[in-house]
Amino acid sequence: MSKIIQRSGLTNNQLFAGQHHARYVDEDVPLHIITRVFQGRHLLRPCDDLNSIILGVVGRAQQHYNSIRLYAMAFLSNHVHLMLQGPPDQVPAFIGFIKREISRRWGRHPSVGWRGTMWHEYVSTALPSAASQVRCLKYILSQGVKEGLVASPEEWPGVHCADALMTMRPMTGKWFDATGYGRAVDAQSRTRNPKRVCRERYVTDYSVTLSPIPAWCDLSPETQACEAHRLVAEVRSEGDARRNGRPPIGRQRVKRASMQKISVLPPPPWFEVRRRMICWESPTDPDAARHLERYWSFQRAFREAARGIANVDFPEGAHTPSRCIWRRPRVRESASDDKHA
Repeated sequence: MSKIIQRSGLTNNQLFAGQHHARYVDEDVPLHIITRVFQGRHLLRPCDDLNSIILGVVGRAQQHYNSIRLYAMAFLSNHVHLMLQGPPDQVPAFIGFIKREISRRWGRHPSVGWRGTMWHEYVSTALPSAASQVRCLKYILSQGVKEGLVASPEEWPGVHCADALMTMRPMTGKWFDATGYGRAVDAQSRTRNPKRVCRERYVTDYSVTLSPIPAWCDLSPETQACEAHRLVAEVRSEGDARRNGRPPIGRQRVKRASMQKISVLPPPPWFEVRRRMICWESPTDPDAARHLERYWSFQRAFREAARGIANVDFPEGAHTPSRCIWRRPRVRESASDDKHA
């Protein structure tokens, strides 16, 4: 690890990614994604309509970005956890599609009335080792339980992957084609005898499929379900110990909470003060060390290319900085031009 630090020109206090680092996505490494609702408001308070919208949007996103492998997800009232893997050009597009469509469809719901985006920027953390993948999956399964909201993850009234992982059944939701419906209504309004457009014809059912995490890819489906049951049992027992005999808040109180309620999110387990880890694993782990070396090589190449250094191209999968100004070399004027001037 010290050799990686020396080659990257960093000190021990710079082992964590800061806000000015270029986003790095390794196609061969799963990611833990956290995105927070604007100001921590409970705009995603669980209900049947919202659950159907979320599952329809995620299912539609899986169809559009079919290279993305989704391993786990949990939609809480004021933030979202995703565990996924995919190409560097599809991961941000996949997350952006989900956030954008939920903002459009749920924000315009009569019970919400929220204009514009509902989200803050997402944070991604790499999971290079099998142990970190299992640890992250357990952390996502614990959502709703560790906060004392429900006694078991499958009791969460919102969208949660616990039941799907234990039963191996896909989750289904509905996607409403508002564009096609609007065009049909507009076309009917232009006819002499307009007819009512059937809204149900523009609703499509989508299923959300969860892939096994790379650490479990060699296990049979039955063994994967048993492992999920084991993690859920650990989450349930740890939640009981954390509540110390007190009952959880319960599903009904969660569903009755005010959407304008603002809650400060507790820091994730890998969080350091004003810093976030590049990967959720010890730097001494061999898989983590290899990922860190690739990460810092990417950062060096990106910064050199962003400064316009000659013969340096942007690394594969990188997005060009929006404020990057490329300076063309000045061409020396000829002697005849100098005379005319």
